[in-house]
Amino acid sequence: MDSTVIKNLVLNVDKPVVLQNLQLPWKCFDVPFEEWLGYLDKAEGEITFECGSKRNGSHPQWERTRSEVRMTMAEFFANATTGQGHFRDNWASYSYRSVGELPEICRTGIDFSAFGFPEIRDDVSFWIGTEGAHTPCHYDTYGCNIVVQVRGRKRWLLFPPDAKLTPTRVPYEESSVYCEQNFYSPDAMVHRKCTLLGVENDAYHMVLEPGMALIVPPKWWHFVENLEPSLNFNTWIQLETDTEEQISECITRQIIQDYSESLTPESLRYVINPNELAELGSSSQQDLQTTLKYLLNQKTANKRSRIASERHTSNYLPQEELKHLLKTYADHASFVPKLNSWEFFSLMKRNSLRYDPSRNGTSDEDENNRQAGRSINAACRPQVIELVKACLLERGNSPV
Repeated sequence: MDSTVIKNLVLNVDKPVVLQNLQLPWKCFDVPFEEWLGYLDKAEGEITFECGSKRNGSHPQWERTRSEVRMTMAEFFANATTGQGHFRDNWASYSYRSVGELPEICRTGIDFSAFGFPEIRDDVSFWIGTEGAHTPCHYDTYGCNIVVQVRGRKRWLLFPPDAKLTPTRVPYEESSVYCEQNFYSPDAMVHRKCTLLGVENDAYHMVLEPGMALIVPPKWWHFVENLEPSLNFNTWIQLETDTEEQISECITRQIIQDYSESLTPESLRYVINPNELAELGSSSQQDLQTTLKYLLNQKTANKRSRIASERHTSNYLPQEELKHLLKTYADHASFVPKLNSWEFFSLMKRNSLRYDPSRNGTSDEDENNRQAGRSINAACRPQVIELVKACLLERGNSPV
């Protein structure tokens, strides 16, 4: 496929699209996984992996509940491929890392020019994990996501933005909105109750294999799980519409940061994702207010800043032209298939075999922590944030 065609798909599809038969000139495709990991060993030595249990309770397996283990990539590969040692009962991941952390030989050739974005070389993340390594269901508040699968197979369960999932800002992570539903280890009876009812007709499913790429449109929910030891890379394409979402996220962060000042260390660790704790105090309320004022000015004055000029216009192709593209390149691009309700519940039933009720009571869920979480969720409800944003934008347009 021509890179212009792929770019048009990325910026115009409103449903997830899978690309296949790609011929990407990335060195990581040409060397065995074990050898590629060996290059990383030579540069880094032991690495800290995040670990979770292969069995879990009814709540999603949040990052705050995970443990860490240090090992070389050679040890990781040996244990991950055999399911022995530490990985007999646990999964592990080295994920959401910048491609800049890789030795040069590991990132040779990696850019997104084949997708129509030759400027994207550094703003790329990579994900390494064992079977069972997963990310709780969430959506990204900014941009459009392109994922390239290099090694192993990875399951993607996706839902449209209007799916009846329950959003939560606890644990808080900037630019990610999680949902309360647990797709990794649902209670064996959960699909007969209300927790997952209402989304069974909105589920899209794809197993990405090496050489495939996935286009995830803005705000699509996704639960992602490795089916075997895997490596993938991704980037987010910045869109002109991101300013609107940045305003919402800036308002949310102001609320979170202000509220967090009154929390105990234990409650803080409960409501804030570990990767956000260090960042939480890096910006003062004055800094956030300055950022918010700038974003509101960009929106209300319809200005194009240098940052905005680096973003891409989306949804510019007529639907008929988009359909024609997909029909013309049907061997290379297709919509991710939608599950019917019995297929969805069958998948949930298989996943429920990992449910362990003994793991429902976690030590970090005392009443103070739960109350802090409830208060933050109430203050950061999408309806509240949208109301605050609308008032600020209205005031910005007022002549007074």
